[in-house]
Amino acid sequence: MNASPAVASPTTAPAPVVVDLVVPCPPDRAFDYFTRDIGRWWPLETHSVGRDQTRSVHFEPRVGGRLVETCADGRESTWGTVEAWEHARRLRFSWHPGREPATAQWVEVTFAANPAGTRVTLTHGGWERLDAQAAETRDHYVGGWAFVLGERFGGYCAGAASG
Repeated sequence: MNASPAVASPTTAPAPVVVDLVVPCPPDRAFDYFTRDIGRWWPLETHSVGRDQTRSVHFEPRVGGRLVETCADGRESTWGTVEAWEHARRLRFSWHPGREPATAQWVEVTFAANPAGTRVTLTHGGWERLDAQAAETRDHYVGGWAFVLGERFGGYCAGAASG
């Protein structure tokens, strides 16, 4: 999997982070792997609010549903809320893990048929909601999404397709 992040733009609000990859499965499976199976491929040990206490993460599969992390002691942390759920085509959700919803950015993931399977494009924007931390936080997510989507999700899809 070769995931390539977008380069920052010299505008007032930082440009969205865009990560694009092709996975070896049809769009309906790629969508299900991203949403239904997120707890199987998401790197909870390094990319979660509770770190070593986190046991799972899942989407509530509907518009208005949450993306929620659950810790061993039952505590939950809402990472965002589903804004669009178009099976096999598009998913959009707010994004504020470990922060107040008022600081939420948005993440949109699209799934498009491709001769090699599915082109998955993740776009993360809305950085201006973070005020002074916008540029620094955005820069952190460039590599973060390349790892999470490109390596973890891409690897999960490749393994599921070959298994």
